[in-house]
Amino acid sequence: MSEAVILIVEDEALAGMELRETLEKFGYRVPEVLKRGEDVPESIVVHKPDLILMDIRLKGFQDGIETAYMVGGEFDVPFIFLSAYSDDETLSRALETRAYGYLVKPFDEKTLRTTLELALRRSREYREREDTDWYKKALSRFPRPVLLTDAYGRINFANEAAKNSLPGGSDGRVGTAIHMFFNEPSAVTDLLAEAGALRLGSVAAKKSFTFKGSDKQAKLEVNPFKDDEGRAVGFVVLVCTDS
Repeated sequence: MSEAVILIVEDEALAGMELRETLEKFGYRVPEVLKRGEDVPESIVVHKPDLILMDIRLKGFQDGIETAYMVGGEFDVPFIFLSAYSDDETLSRALETRAYGYLVKPFDEKTLRTTLELALRRSREYREREDTDWYKKALSRFPRPVLLTDAYGRINFANEAAKNSLPGGSDGRVGTAIHMFFNEPSAVTDLLAEAGALRLGSVAAKKSFTFKGSDKQAKLEVNPFKDDEGRAVGFVVLVCTDS
């Protein structure tokens, strides 16, 4: 079974780097360390995490607790809070969320590992019991156009925003090769190959193309899903258009 994927949301660069090194030593995959809560939704779409480790005090427009409300409600991804604060007000706000754990800094590796393993086990049991495809449900609510494809670029899921953005209306999405929607099909195929070679934590492969039969442009941002041996088994494609 693939190792768990864990996102870190920590605005202190050194703390984030050290935490990432520790989790990777435990055998977890850490595709990204985010500094702002506002960046979490897109990272969930791109990386499909099993768990999020989130500092409560974050720079930006929303703190970790505000971000947690969105993560728990919209994406159904479990999260664990990290904080140097354990005052009553902070704890009270945190308890109102559906956090799977709360770690007060500084904490030792044994405590961190135990908390992670318990949270991941609870999450797996919940998803098996509910039998829900949380990822596709999250993508359905995501405002940007998103496509999922197999390793050959054949679309197996398109959210409503994507159906409305691609030419030809809402029909003919699933099973269609993504390059068929663009005037430069071979270049789209090359972009998928480039994305398939990306290493963990790399920036998405990106390029702009024009839709078939028009001069309207779309920028594709492509990230791979990989198996235990590092082979690309599919792609998540974010589509950015002017309208």
